[in-house]
Amino acid sequence: MSRMHERERADPDENNRPLPGLMVMFIGAMVMWGSFYIYSTAGGGASELGDQRTPSTLMPKPVDPSASVDGKEVYAAKCAACHQATGTGVAGVFPPLAKSEWVVGDAKALGQILLHGIEGPLEVLGVTYKGAMPAFGSQLSDAEIAAVMSTIRSEWGNAAAPVDAAFVAKLRESSQSQTASFAGQEALETFLKTQEN
Repeated sequence: MSRMHERERADPDENNRPLPGLMVMFIGAMVMWGSFYIYSTAGGGASELGDQRTPSTLMPKPVDPSASVDGKEVYAAKCAACHQATGTGVAGVFPPLAKSEWVVGDAKALGQILLHGIEGPLEVLGVTYKGAMPAFGSQLSDAEIAAVMSTIRSEWGNAAAPVDAAFVAKLRESSQSQTASFAGQEALETFLKTQEN
């Protein structure tokens, strides 16, 4: 048995090997440089990085109501995904805006659809669509809604008069009681009739 023990090697043991002195000096220098960098850039806002981090640059700029809004940009951002860039919609799913009676007809109807949305059956150019149009009243300003309305009323062969932000503001004010999407064409038409009286 003693011969077996002699042939076996001893288990290795861990020696205490501290970091080499050069590595310790390098880490210390990096910590000192990092501290100096943070202190010098966070101070009085004099550095470029400090100037870029001011809260005023992180806040969205207020929209100037007198500034002109590009209805084509609003359409591209909010509407084109469903109604397509050509205004032709998607057959059986999203109704067309080109030559649509809802677009070129009474601007009040179109405005209410944009402000409050509509869910349920809606007939467009003889085809009934049963999808859902989201409400944009809380997302878009009066000027943005007016701009997109004016754009779609004059694009793709449509030739209806433009509308302005004041028109949309009146629609918004007159329909404050409408808190949900219109439940289809019939509900929208009923609402519009009550607005006439």
